[in-house]
Amino acid sequence: MSVFNPRHLFRQIPAPSWQSYFESRAVDLPIDLDWTIEESLLADRLIQVYENLDIPRKTAVTAELRRVHALATPRGIDALLNAHEDPIARQWQFRSLSNIPERVLSVFVENARIFEAAEAVLFFDAGKDKRVWKRHDIRVCDPVDRTEEAIQSFASALADKLSPRQGPRRACQIDLCDRHLDGTVQVTLYLETEPNDPVEFVGEGLRRRPTRPATTLALVYHAEAGIVDTVGRGGDKVHVPLIKLFARHLLKREVKPERVKRPVFHLNRLRYGLMFPEDCGLDLVAEGVDCIRMKSTRLKSYQPPMLDLTAVVPGDPRAQATDEACRFHLQERTPFLGPFNLVEATISIHFIPRDEKKPITPAHLEVKQSGQSNIRELGEHSALAERLLRALRVTEPSEVELALAA
Repeated sequence: MSVFNPRHLFRQIPAPSWQSYFESRAVDLPIDLDWTIEESLLADRLIQVYENLDIPRKTAVTAELRRVHALATPRGIDALLNAHEDPIARQWQFRSLSNIPERVLSVFVENARIFEAAEAVLFFDAGKDKRVWKRHDIRVCDPVDRTEEAIQSFASALADKLSPRQGPRRACQIDLCDRHLDGTVQVTLYLETEPNDPVEFVGEGLRRRPTRPATTLALVYHAEAGIVDTVGRGGDKVHVPLIKLFARHLLKREVKPERVKRPVFHLNRLRYGLMFPEDCGLDLVAEGVDCIRMKSTRLKSYQPPMLDLTAVVPGDPRAQATDEACRFHLQERTPFLGPFNLVEATISIHFIPRDEKKPITPAHLEVKQSGQSNIRELGEHSALAERLLRALRVTEPSEVELALAA
């Protein structure tokens, strides 16, 4: 994500959306402000208006623009669609708007509830597949109790469980939202942490301001499969009690969560290159792909003396892939056929250009044997990357995936 700069937003978003925003916030604008002038001139004028706002109003506007900026990414758009009751209708509305920042600002102005839900969805999505993410099987497929009594009971029990034994009881707030694209339920929890007393400027002077910061946790419940995903800091001592209390108060069941291991990538199947089985069902030409190749690999010996080897080839699609280059230079001593595990690989996907003057930037798929990848960061190429790995038999559908797809 780029660094936040309100001036960039003023230049990216067209005049009608800014007019709706300022009118919704009742900001006093200059009488001579002409919304019909050239966009670049209007952007300069709006920046001047923003800079001349009084300090309280400018602070409030800046805080809101930061929130818009945080969601102004492809993943943020996915979160907005996931939070909307009718994602298809919202997607059609987005098509009439010029770019991602304008789409995000339009939701911020029109529906604060959906925007806040999207912020919670994005928090979970950003943490999934990272170290703060855990997946457990609770073998319960019951509906969630959404009554205020059940939610407050859950919040109270969680605050009691996670508050220190000595000291005051910490505050806890819980929000529920449906993830309409996923068909899941997300529970977002805000738990008070250690109090803070930061020093800040007020005018030209300094003061200390006592604060009660909160940490955020999120839980996503796959009711059809009995699977729970959790995101947040604290490890099992936080995640497991969170799941148990969620089941007790919102599912009315006592559970014993069982950790579901992250699916691994079988990279050793790439020892002989990117070879597709005849029944893979993937048509690269139909996908607009010119060629695919392994750009870099990392191999690790499984016999002593221990050794790590990393091979990297140039980015030119006409250059040999790493396995081919190793066989050429190392001949019979190539590590691809020796006592090594292929633990990391970067697969470059080169696309057929639509215009010779504007070649398409290749996508670089990074995968690790442990199951980590950059698939979610590939944007519009994410789905293709998943199909590619499936076709190469690098990944097979896990029991969890089969249950979720059933």
